[in-house]
Amino acid sequence: MLSLTIRNCALIVLALGIDLGAADRGVSTRTREMASTKVSGASLLADRSETARPWTYWWWMGSAVDRTNLTRELQRYREAGLGGVHIIPVYGAKGFEEKFIDYLSPNWMEMLSYTVSEAERLGLRVDLTMGSGWCFGGPRVREQDANALVVSKTYELAAGQQLTEKFDPESIQALAAFSPDGECVELTLSPEGTTKWSPPAGTWRVYAISQKPSGQKVKRAGPGGQGHMLNLFYPEAMRRHLEWFEEAFSAFPGPRPRGVYHDSYEYRSDWAPNLFDSFEKRRGYRLQAHLPGLFGEEKTEEAARVKTDYRETVSDLMVEETVPLWVEWSHRHKFLTRNEAHGSPGNWLDLYAAADIAETEMFAKDRNKLVSKFASSAAHVMGKQLVAAETGTWLKEHFTETLADMKYLVDDLFLSGVNHVVYHGTCYSPDEAPWPGWLFYASFEMNPRNPIWRDVTALNAYVARCQTVLQAGKPDNDVLVYWPIHDLWHD
Repeated sequence: MLSLTIRNCALIVLALGIDLGAADRGVSTRTREMASTKVSGASLLADRSETARPWTYWWWMGSAVDRTNLTRELQRYREAGLGGVHIIPVYGAKGFEEKFIDYLSPNWMEMLSYTVSEAERLGLRVDLTMGSGWCFGGPRVREQDANALVVSKTYELAAGQQLTEKFDPESIQALAAFSPDGECVELTLSPEGTTKWSPPAGTWRVYAISQKPSGQKVKRAGPGGQGHMLNLFYPEAMRRHLEWFEEAFSAFPGPRPRGVYHDSYEYRSDWAPNLFDSFEKRRGYRLQAHLPGLFGEEKTEEAARVKTDYRETVSDLMVEETVPLWVEWSHRHKFLTRNEAHGSPGNWLDLYAAADIAETEMFAKDRNKLVSKFASSAAHVMGKQLVAAETGTWLKEHFTETLADMKYLVDDLFLSGVNHVVYHGTCYSPDEAPWPGWLFYASFEMNPRNPIWRDVTALNAYVARCQTVLQAGKPDNDVLVYWPIHDLWHD
């Protein structure tokens, strides 16, 4: 038997799951097992669990929630055939500022606890974005831990010249001079931030490397959640960030959410405080001695190799350090993890595989099944049951989308190996808010105030039937396609 691991294997598994219509030659092992134990289609489809039913993103605007409306909304969702909600606290609705609740405050945690208890009473489950808005970040993220951009400054020096620039010794991470033929001299700074080095002959180029926060803040954050986005290339930043949640959940009462979630990679980051040390540890040589290859304009083979090593290091830091820190913390607190790896500069397969549930995403026109199969392939190779999808973001403008629009999208996802649909989505809205209630800007409007709601049970029943079968199956793959990640990094 061939043993496969996802790390450094870079395989896309092009398969859906069990093949219900195959001839005997192509019938999967799982299908034979089902037949031999006389599991009828009727009994299989009767078990429409919380996981088999579709879920929905559930935006809490300003987290201005109350017990009466929470119960009322959850009851409506359950009656419509939903299986769970995924809470995302976002900015608040105008006119309701007095009811806003700060994210992770004692009152907010109390509302979360009540929601999970009510959901479980009604036969629903709850997931939670780790943060307010997206991506990871918030008020506890210091500038040192924020997603960062590298700052590369160059200076031309002729023989006998000295740098007149005065640097901050605390911020400069590398200072190195390079001759036209590639000779490197790493320079040191005095406590005052100056250097007395001068080129022995010819014209040399000096590189000064530092970093700065990108300035990117958490997107659509609500009260109590605003702040810098996190630097996923810096493990220490993740450790400090998790302390915020450790404090909040250390004495969490009652049942816990099923899982926690990390959204698609929308960080603006390319550097970290310890990137040079991490590079040398992982690649075996000093990046400081090859700065022209990383920051220069020449497209040489050496430059391509340096850039490849830099990109692999960035990927390794996420795959082997920061994301596992999050997963480990989540498991210690009895949470499953859902991760969207797309958009990241790392190896998507590795990052999808790191979570309990790999999650892809499909929009109105962006329906590349191959992209979605990165998530399902990682799950298949790692033997994980569920593949989720953020489903229906902006299919059309508000209140113009139809259930048929969503159904066709869901079918594309099923063909991509997805078996855990999460609609995007539903906005919590109190009954006292006039029609059409509170709305999130990037939504399918899968809510009780949309006229399509009267027929949504038909769509949800269809999704539940399909997902019951798909979740009971196992991948039966005929083809493995190699994904040349190092070629991508080399280009």
